[in-house]
Amino acid sequence: MSKHHDDDHDHEDDHEHDDDHDDDHEDDHDKLHLEIHRAVDELGKYAIDINVSAPKGISKDTVLKFIDDLMTSVTKSCMDNGADLVGHVKSFFSNDDGSIMSSIVDHRSATRIKDSLNSKTIYKARFMMHIIVHGIWDDHVRESALNVLDGIFKKWNIPYEVTADHYDTEKSIAHHT
Repeated sequence: MSKHHDDDHDHEDDHEHDDDHDDDHEDDHDKLHLEIHRAVDELGKYAIDINVSAPKGISKDTVLKFIDDLMTSVTKSCMDNGADLVGHVKSFFSNDDGSIMSSIVDHRSATRIKDSLNSKTIYKARFMMHIIVHGIWDDHVRESALNVLDGIFKKWNIPYEVTADHYDTEKSIAHHT
């Protein structure tokens, strides 16, 4: 992607707001404004927060293999569901003993992993995954990730609980193909 798009910038200075408009008109205006931005960047985004709690512990080696498997599977699922380019899929697996950060942009390549976790056995951790792809909208990115998530956690026998699903229906206009 050759152009940078900052979703966090303030749009207040982009438009004059007229206090005489009713709420419905402003809602329509906001939806149209969002639609225009989504059409320009054509990026689908999704993030999820997960708590891992394994009273018997999970070896760090298993966690590293699990992360690679999950990252590859989610990336492939997005591509199989219509994405034509992966901006990034990143994850952060962390606890009080450090973190494992990973990223991938192509499911046919190895996941890049930076291991700064000091533990050899993990009992509790927080796992966050962020996805940005081109060619499919937020709802399809979310669906692509959730379609493989449970199976990969079960495959590696890693107990988990989703604590935050960062799918914002207010900021994602559903696009049905």
